[in-house]
Amino acid sequence: MEIESFAVEVVNAAGKLVSGRFDGIMDVESKDGNGANPVTDVDRASQALMVEMVGRRFPDHMVLGEEDAPEEEPPAADYIWCVDPIDGTTNYVNGHPLYAVSVGVLYRGEPVAAAVWIPWPVEGGNEVFHARKGGGAWIGDRRLTVKKPPTGEEPKPKRGWLSTVPGSLRFMFAIQPGMRGNFGEPRTTGSAVYELAMVARGVLQYALTGAVFSWDMAAGILLVTEAGGIVLIPAGPDDRVAGDWSMFSNFVSEFDNTQETTKRIRRRRGVVLAGAPEVVWFVSQHLKLRRHGRLRRLRRRLLRRLR
Repeated sequence: MEIESFAVEVVNAAGKLVSGRFDGIMDVESKDGNGANPVTDVDRASQALMVEMVGRRFPDHMVLGEEDAPEEEPPAADYIWCVDPIDGTTNYVNGHPLYAVSVGVLYRGEPVAAAVWIPWPVEGGNEVFHARKGGGAWIGDRRLTVKKPPTGEEPKPKRGWLSTVPGSLRFMFAIQPGMRGNFGEPRTTGSAVYELAMVARGVLQYALTGAVFSWDMAAGILLVTEAGGIVLIPAGPDDRVAGDWSMFSNFVSEFDNTQETTKRIRRRRGVVLAGAPEVVWFVSQHLKLRRHGRLRRLRRRLLRRLR
């Protein structure tokens, strides 16, 4: 309870900072050097504020953020705060008010507390989603629940109900015949944690993200599961439970307090499929992940043999 409450304090403070700079003058750089993947001085200020707050309150905890990774990773602490100072920076830079500030607290790699701040058309101009393991997902005193298919209807995405998919959907997935016409009403938002929060709130019936990092999904995963949903990720060779998919449980398979654990959590990147259980199982059975990395490796080997 203490960690969850303080996570709410942290995102409220960072959200106030970020929203106060919205649509104003800011320094913008490109991480890729080509104009894509922007980072601003607001991102850095937001993360610095969160790092400072967590360090004062929980000096034995670690903060792992999106911006300005250290040259040498520290050994992993049992508690790791995965923070995203602005998820949806491209939207933010362009004056589009669809973004989020998020904190997902991991205990030995498992999400146990979460808080997400988003702009919202209510008094005060924002809402804060929060959850702790076993305690439900909430906005204030309103308990959240995922949007489930009506009783008696086939458990698949419903037309007229919103869902989110990545813009690169057809590059990333082979769409099986059963999925065609069964996406619901798909949208693309540009913020993974925003989408996962909307699943928990019951706005989206499911969310399928692009390849996102730990700080993009840590808070959202807990919000969804505590709101009665499930979260699937692409399966490894030994953990398939639904074709190409497996149930998310932890950011590392074996946790230890080493630099390598910190590196694995920072480097973790993948697709997330989240929503009401019935809908998620349907989608998982009809989308096959394209293994482009494996195909590229095979192509390189073939080319080497031909030389």
